[in-house]
Amino acid sequence: MKHNHLFLVLLLSGGALSACHQPDTAHCDIISASVEEAGFSKSVQVTCDDSYAYLTSSTYPSHDMMNGITGTNEQIPVPALDYAAPIKLKPTKAESLTSIDAALGVAVNGVPIYDYSSQGELDLSHYNENVDTVKLGQLDNCGGHAGRGDDYHYHAAPTCMIETMANRKNNPIIGWAYDGYPIYGDDNPDGSKITKGTLDDCNGQADDVFGYRYHTSEAPPYIVQCLVGNVDVGDLPRVAPLTSTDKDGSSTTLNAMRDNLTPPRDGVENLKHTVSDTGKRSMTYTYQGQDYFVHYTPNALKPNCFDFEQKTVSNGGVTETGTFCRNTDSKQNPTQNQNEEPGRRQDNSPPPPPKGDRKPPRQNDPNSAKVNKTTHTTMVNKSHTFKLEAWADNWFAAYLNQQLIVEDSVPITTERSFNAEEVTFSADYPLTINLVIKDFKQNDTGLEYIGTPRQQMGDGGFIMQLTDISTNETVAVSNSAWHCKVLHEAPLNKQCETELNPTAGTAPCDYTSTEAPSGWKKAGFDVSEWPNATEYSAEMVSPKDGYNLISWDESAKLIWGDDLETSNTLICKFTVEKP
Repeated sequence: MKHNHLFLVLLLSGGALSACHQPDTAHCDIISASVEEAGFSKSVQVTCDDSYAYLTSSTYPSHDMMNGITGTNEQIPVPALDYAAPIKLKPTKAESLTSIDAALGVAVNGVPIYDYSSQGELDLSHYNENVDTVKLGQLDNCGGHAGRGDDYHYHAAPTCMIETMANRKNNPIIGWAYDGYPIYGDDNPDGSKITKGTLDDCNGQADDVFGYRYHTSEAPPYIVQCLVGNVDVGDLPRVAPLTSTDKDGSSTTLNAMRDNLTPPRDGVENLKHTVSDTGKRSMTYTYQGQDYFVHYTPNALKPNCFDFEQKTVSNGGVTETGTFCRNTDSKQNPTQNQNEEPGRRQDNSPPPPPKGDRKPPRQNDPNSAKVNKTTHTTMVNKSHTFKLEAWADNWFAAYLNQQLIVEDSVPITTERSFNAEEVTFSADYPLTINLVIKDFKQNDTGLEYIGTPRQQMGDGGFIMQLTDISTNETVAVSNSAWHCKVLHEAPLNKQCETELNPTAGTAPCDYTSTEAPSGWKKAGFDVSEWPNATEYSAEMVSPKDGYNLISWDESAKLIWGDDLETSNTLICKFTVEKP
């Protein structure tokens, strides 16, 4: 058997042909060879500059997709042309681990790789089966699914891709993490088995050639869970969302037909995804005895546009049609048009004028399906039973100390991911409640609808109350007495909202991002130096979709960080003493 480490040593000495024509590019050569030797060089292009190797693809694999899913979100894979995944050419270990709500790397076939989670950053020290895409039945037979942007990506070992790799018998590199370190399969590069307990929190281990390597595994976390190396989070790509089009073909906005989809409760049956010779993609499934479908075909006149027809559970079983386009933005393709003047559109029109301090409230779409209020029960053998009620724009998770009580059942999407949650649980006084609260951001610019006429900063809001059921007394409410820490703030300059090509980390789209303090969920953790939450009126937050289904105590207040628009991720902590 030819071992992959020997193969890489030969590459380092210049013994292999490279698809990357740059001087002094040993790591680029290795990355290029990993794609070529696997047999994907026709669908994945590798180019390099001084800092990165870019794997450019459509993110659309040639293997089977979507079949085997029960926990569908009713999304369907749509190609994303010119998606450029940046791999660091000079990987170095970081002082802390990086967990992000985005792709952590890319497979050698050009498909992005995420961690196992269906929602947000992970608590790396605690596996959470409630967000495990494998356990939730959200992944197909190949370890992937279509995400919120109708983009295909992996959350576990890409088994079908590995089966098609020309060099699969050699235990080859199957992908690259964005920090520059390689990803291997379940075994070591020499074919030996990995001893239980060898892999670290990020699902990797030391490597004699690269310094470090990641692995897939049969047990959670299945694939890369976090990044050990230094990584420029602002440079990481996001697949551009699908946008609907006007009759003249101009791109307009995200549309409720595709962006309002959520997983049907208790899953679906008989899901089948097919691709016809004409290019038509179809996904059919049944839910509670009724048939549903999503079909699309490439539009004959508009490049990168697709004609959709669908009947979904999320949208009430109504048959809908529309044309949607996948526009390439600066985060998808880092190569700027050299003929385009910075800050101006290619049609020579100026950037949109600055907006006022506040945007008008978003309006409810009367045709959109409503997920208004979700009720949960989490019982533990304790002396008191409590009811926690909360509403968030856009998402939250609540913990009793380090134990998850409830996680928002509606995924973070650009809009209409508003939902009220009610959970009943038991506990003893005093109880410590910890909250992670997030507003949607498309990337680290803090913006949403990037590249569309609706490009804007999002705005958050959260309200909660806790009732002791035995006494029917409200024992805690959200207000300015809470201590909350902002973990992600962007953009630091609101002028970023008017940029033609907003780039995270580049003025005026600078941002700050910090990790939650170690052990912050433990009882007794001192938060006295954290800022107090800021209270906001209902007129400022414009709460909707489930907010009015809860009878709020008059002392419960809508809260957020000190800026509704730029505070994107918060953590809050409070203790409830026995009345």
